[in-house]
Amino acid sequence: MLSPEEDAFGAALADHLAGRPGPDLILDVDDGHETAAMPPAAFFLPAEAWSPDERAVLAEAHGGPVLDLGAGAGRHSLWFQDRGHEVTAVDASPGAVEVCRARGVRDARLADLTDPPADRRWATVLLMCGNLGLAGGRDETRALLSRLAAVCAGDAVVVADTVDPTLLTDDHSRAHRARNEAAGRPGATRLRLRYGEIATPWWDLLNVPVADVAPLVEGTGWTVATHRVATVDHYVVLRRA
Repeated sequence: MLSPEEDAFGAALADHLAGRPGPDLILDVDDGHETAAMPPAAFFLPAEAWSPDERAVLAEAHGGPVLDLGAGAGRHSLWFQDRGHEVTAVDASPGAVEVCRARGVRDARLADLTDPPADRRWATVLLMCGNLGLAGGRDETRALLSRLAAVCAGDAVVVADTVDPTLLTDDHSRAHRARNEAAGRPGATRLRLRYGEIATPWWDLLNVPVADVAPLVEGTGWTVATHRVATVDHYVVLRRA
């Protein structure tokens, strides 16, 4: 698990929750490129500030028990919990888990996001904020979806989103995409977060093109029920096959 010196995300969320000023949250790419990460405030947005596509796919969820993988500050967990559903929020960031608990998420757990808990038969699984590809690669993502199918109810849904890397047209994104394709890692990117002197370990994230969602999901125990394409972001609802 992350130490305090590694938990940049958790530290940023904790400072925002406490109203403490802090440095910018920075997203590093392993080719030396850096950019501003999503600001901590975005992880606390109320439902009325979510995009129409996000609200639409969440409305297709079957209810609880809900498994929120990569829960962040718990905005989705709280939304379902406030509607009377049992919710388990899971994050790999100790600080994020503490923020979830402080905000009222009743079951918030620190755990490996690629090893979903099996103590309930989940009716809804959330992989939001780009987390469809949190396992890091195509094979790893398919393996995670298969593991989720094994611990979910027969009529369960997965609600997820991701970024289409082919629509990122700036010079850095094009060069980075070409480098990863040449290395046999299409769609994958290696990232870390920095918050002042705190830096996470590097991790891999898979960004999934729109055209690749159905082939990615095929044979994992899920089918694509809904696919909403916004701009670069797109949202999917998967149902048990």
